[in-house]
Amino acid sequence: MRRKTFEVLFEPSVGMAAIAKQPSLWRSAFYFTLSFSFFGVATNCWLLDSPLEVRFGIIIATVLIAGTALTLYGFLLHGIMETFGALAGDPVGLICLLGYTTLPFLLLTPGALLAGRMGLNGLPLLGVLFLIGCLWMLYLLVRSLEAVYLVDAFRAGITVVFSLFLLYIVFVLPWQVCLMLLL
Repeated sequence: MRRKTFEVLFEPSVGMAAIAKQPSLWRSAFYFTLSFSFFGVATNCWLLDSPLEVRFGIIIATVLIAGTALTLYGFLLHGIMETFGALAGDPVGLICLLGYTTLPFLLLTPGALLAGRMGLNGLPLLGVLFLIGCLWMLYLLVRSLEAVYLVDAFRAGITVVFSLFLLYIVFVLPWQVCLMLLL
């Protein structure tokens, strides 16, 4: 299990191909929950004055919302790939690989813990770590599309960029237009 995790993080073409052949939704959900929970616990240091129930409630809500969003994003990517003509893909394999794409946050948890211990001075460090985690996650997402749909990296990368633009159009652009009209 540790070898597969190492291969996914540092040799993604080999690791994603091996996992795509034998998808396991439970293992993927375990890694997803572990990654986001530990990152959330590390950044939850700012809420030490709050009761323990509130802190755990925030972590559980964040994990559930992120899990739902990541699953829906996986189905969006599957729809885009089928629209672009990659009909050989397996949506179950893609959903099973999405949990592995969050593993960079598990590796960056010690840095997030350091940022939490620094107080408000650690916010820039937390922002940099979150940006690194997101970029690494997008790279692993491109590699997982490559493994599941048997396409090249360029086509998988274009699909991810196109999906991010679609999400921008749906979620951000209406708010920008409304703010521009109000101002």
